[in-house]
Amino acid sequence: MKDFIRARTAEQIAERRNEIVNACEQIYMAGGFDAVTFKAISEKTSFTRPSIYNYYATKEEVMLDLFERYFVRWYGEIFAGTDSAPSLTANGLCKIITDVSDRYQNLFLMFSDLRNIEEGCRIERISAFKKKYFEFNDRMADLIANRFPGTSAEDSRCFIEGILILFHGTYPVSYLSDKQKEAIRAAGRIVSDRTFRQVFYGQMARLTGMLE
Repeated sequence: MKDFIRARTAEQIAERRNEIVNACEQIYMAGGFDAVTFKAISEKTSFTRPSIYNYYATKEEVMLDLFERYFVRWYGEIFAGTDSAPSLTANGLCKIITDVSDRYQNLFLMFSDLRNIEEGCRIERISAFKKKYFEFNDRMADLIANRFPGTSAEDSRCFIEGILILFHGTYPVSYLSDKQKEAIRAAGRIVSDRTFRQVFYGQMARLTGMLE
């Protein structure tokens, strides 16, 4: 039996939650959404299954914290790249976003489950995440206004929306299942061998072409 001691300080609570999220990451990447359970998490941590409820109400709230971790790191690296570029071109921005996104394919994978994740979370948890989501939108809008001042407000909005659409579509287009590939061949078509990076870059180049 695991010897569980309740966390008392904010630092201890953060450490416990981080341990739970780390375990969730391993389970999700190995088995997907359905594989993540409090029982599976308890088997990879120092926690008993009931004790996990001291930190998370549902498995989806653990997954939302994992998603937020990826998302914040993703856009943090993007803006670190743009901030260090004294003269930023549209092609330069395209490359920065593509390079970072290629490193964070797990984030794009999780976007395919985001609706299910949010359905299992309390409103206040979703709202806290949405603040991070809108922070990215606002920072990207500011970057466009400052670095590409000739871009209209409408084009700026479409550019940001386009990135978010790529979040939902790039991974499933790039990683077809064997059954999907078989169905494409049966329909008389050739299965594309384009990589995640190639698909993302191609669409991002079109989006950055809107910037002036």
